[in-house]
Amino acid sequence: MNQTKIYDIAGAAGVSLATVSRVLNHPEKVKEATRNKVLRIIKDKGYKPNANARGLASRKSTTVAVVIPELSRASVAEMIQGIDDAAKKYGYTIRLFINRDQALQEDLWGEVIASSVDGILFMNDEMTKETYRQVEYTPVPVVFVNSLSQKDTIGSVCVDYEDCSYSITKEMINRGNKRIVFVGTEHKYTLNEMKERGYKRAMVEAGLEPEVIYSSGNIDKNEVFFNNYLDNNKPEVALVVRDSMAISLMNIANKRGIKVPDMLQVIGFQNTRYALLSNPKLTCAEIPIYEMGNKAMSYLTELMKDENANRRKANKILLAYDICWRESTK
Repeated sequence: MNQTKIYDIAGAAGVSLATVSRVLNHPEKVKEATRNKVLRIIKDKGYKPNANARGLASRKSTTVAVVIPELSRASVAEMIQGIDDAAKKYGYTIRLFINRDQALQEDLWGEVIASSVDGILFMNDEMTKETYRQVEYTPVPVVFVNSLSQKDTIGSVCVDYEDCSYSITKEMINRGNKRIVFVGTEHKYTLNEMKERGYKRAMVEAGLEPEVIYSSGNIDKNEVFFNNYLDNNKPEVALVVRDSMAISLMNIANKRGIKVPDMLQVIGFQNTRYALLSNPKLTCAEIPIYEMGNKAMSYLTELMKDENANRRKANKILLAYDICWRESTK
């Protein structure tokens, strides 16, 4: 079974995926030296392009790839619904690619490209240099969803999580709270780093000492972690990056006789359905998840119709957020 992918050929030749596709489909449009180099590598690696890969540059599939880290998150499901509704409006179908393992991202990305989609909506928790390199080699438009692109050549639809976190923290300080802890995850995610920066900025501006702790994010491990933390600490407010972690903290605090919100106020960042099911109901940043997916698909449609899109400066679309004040804060 041939394991070599079109992505491998492009990487070995030092050319874009579009160039490899042109060599396969329209070799007369590629400079002889480049064409010969690519063909030599194809032969050496024993690459056998499938029908989808061969049609990459010449055929429209009216299909959009949606690359997500995992499907189990409530926020991801709502975002996909927004994408799908917009896709149907514009006559596109969506195809999901799920990537739980960051180490396998390159292989997955090669599969996405070879599937001959017209565009890609990319949700990723970790935006590394390798991620940007993969995207820049991609011959179809790519839009980051729920992540803010750091390059002018790549578009994104997101919320300013740093500003959101800053605003929440500043409000809690204005309400008279001084001991505010930020609860992040051990694994470093781009969005959580934005939230942490906003929190720290508000604390430093107020002359307060930031306090950041990192949980595994695993519900089973959270109980031990939060119990150990509460053994020696008495924060007034906990700003938690995930609703599930925030609710876990509330439950553990209540078991210990630490009443929420009288003795500890807790704030989440996602406003998933779990926030309304918790007791007390969780105060959250309200992120327009459905609108984000819908807007990202609409923007990608514009790029797919614009033949010069890759030569223009990409848009960074920031959607408005809100804060739902509920029973977990005073």
